[in-house]
Amino acid sequence: MVFASSTGKQYSFEDAKLGEWGLYEGGGGGDWGQGGLYGEGKITINMLDLYISERVKELTKGKQTPATAKPQTIPDFPLVLKR
Repeated sequence: MVFASSTGKQYSFEDAKLGEWGLYEGGGGGDWGQGGLYGEGKITINMLDLYISERVKELTKGKQTPATAKPQTIPDFPLVLKR
């Protein structure tokens, strides 16, 4: 699996204030990540993909469109579980 910050035809912008913020928040470091998309205490790869794609577009004001590559044979599974 690959989470890319932009498509192959776009630049990936850097901002010291933001860093890897979309991935950090989506992986459990922000408010959303604490309970997952539906508050069920887990974050799956599909949930993270959805969150990152929307958040990075928002943070970059549409200048970047994140892309994810995942083989179809890999099912959705939890990456983060809340204790």
